[in-house]
Amino acid sequence: MDLVSKIFETLEISQIALLQLGLVVVLAFLLSTLLIRPILRTFEERENLSVKPIEESRRLLSEADEKARGYDEALRKGAAEALARKRRVMEETSRAGRKQVEAVIEETNLKVEELKGRIAAEKESSAAFLRDQVSQLSTEIARKVLGRPVA
Repeated sequence: MDLVSKIFETLEISQIALLQLGLVVVLAFLLSTLLIRPILRTFEERENLSVKPIEESRRLLSEADEKARGYDEALRKGAAEALARKRRVMEETSRAGRKQVEAVIEETNLKVEELKGRIAAEKESSAAFLRDQVSQLSTEIARKVLGRPVA
């Protein structure tokens, strides 16, 4: 303890200075607990109320943008698939229509050929009938023109 008192004497530190030093340490501790920490908590609360909601809103906006991109992509894919299905259905319908038209054309061609055959047969029968009737008709025409019976 003697050494300490000699150091104090050499540095000219009195007991009042030690008391002041102790008082400063106590006041620093008190100020820290009673003033600085509450102020720091207030700053933290302000940051939580101002900065963190902005960060949260930015995060939510980025999530919403990501979901919107996913939705747009799904919508584009769905539209492309619907268009492809529509084209397939149109092609199938077109093929079925062409097949129906071809069937009708084939049926019509068969009927036309049948009618041509019937017309040709009727033409032949009419021509044969007229050939048979030619001599009788020419005799009758001559009898009328000459005014007398012709043999």
